[in-house]
Amino acid sequence: MIINPSSGDDQPNPMKLPDIVAALEAANIRADLIFTQPDISPTEVAKQAIDEGYDLVIAGGGDGTVNQVAAGLLRAPIPLGILPIGTYNNLARSLHIPTDIAAACKVLSQGQVRSIDVGQAKDRYFFEAAGVGLDALLFPVSEEIKGGRWGRIGQAMRLTFSYRPRRLHLVFPGSVRCSDRSRRFRRGRLISKLRRSALLMVVANASYYGAGLAIAPDAIIDDGLLTIKVFRNFSKWELIRHFWAISNGQYRYSPKIETYLASEVRCSSKAKLPVHADGYSLGTLPVTLKVLKHALKVIVPRVEVVPQT
Repeated sequence: MIINPSSGDDQPNPMKLPDIVAALEAANIRADLIFTQPDISPTEVAKQAIDEGYDLVIAGGGDGTVNQVAAGLLRAPIPLGILPIGTYNNLARSLHIPTDIAAACKVLSQGQVRSIDVGQAKDRYFFEAAGVGLDALLFPVSEEIKGGRWGRIGQAMRLTFSYRPRRLHLVFPGSVRCSDRSRRFRRGRLISKLRRSALLMVVANASYYGAGLAIAPDAIIDDGLLTIKVFRNFSKWELIRHFWAISNGQYRYSPKIETYLASEVRCSSKAKLPVHADGYSLGTLPVTLKVLKHALKVIVPRVEVVPQT
């Protein structure tokens, strides 16, 4: 188990250790514990665990810790286990893994292995979502607000109201489907290129990202497709209200969001628009975002099959 001692917002994880150890023992799991350190990469520790013959690598922490550990297990023969003890636990939430420590450990011992997709942008992997435009511009400030620096809210508001829509050029090398209820493409028409003026674009691998936002509740994490959300024709207040509405996992449909499903999309713009992947800055456009189908094995709750009568 690779555990982040500073994850979460209620109490330090070392204070939770007795509960974690007790829950692991109750689930009949014997784990070697390694605490994350600034000079030790969780990704490299996970890779080392593969070489040393471990059966399972458990990431204990929030999304940052889980994502770093997961990056070391891509295409690995052993699965990732998630003990979600962070603040938002977006990937765990998308996979229906409980945040209760005892219940999560029960999943680790009695769950099933599921192969899920992973996104890639440049040389960076993402498990939740990548973003372009205002989304990427605000992400660093949002992370500071999540950490309790509430004075940054004013800066976030100023950035939002000073930003204007930019022209995006999207190219789909493979097949693409439009799943937006507000617009229908003629049957049989192939979409290979799109030009859209938008405040932001989010390319989601999973349903949740950021501060627990239900950015793509329709995303399927193992279908081999990315869910691309293009935010068009929003006023700034409409955008704020939308993100407020989808906070805490709530769902809100908006006809101003175009949704596309594709295995790969190339995005460019004449403007130098920022890009992020799971909150990590990737500089500016252009960028190619693609899916690595079934690249990660994860232990998830077992699905009970009810026989039909």
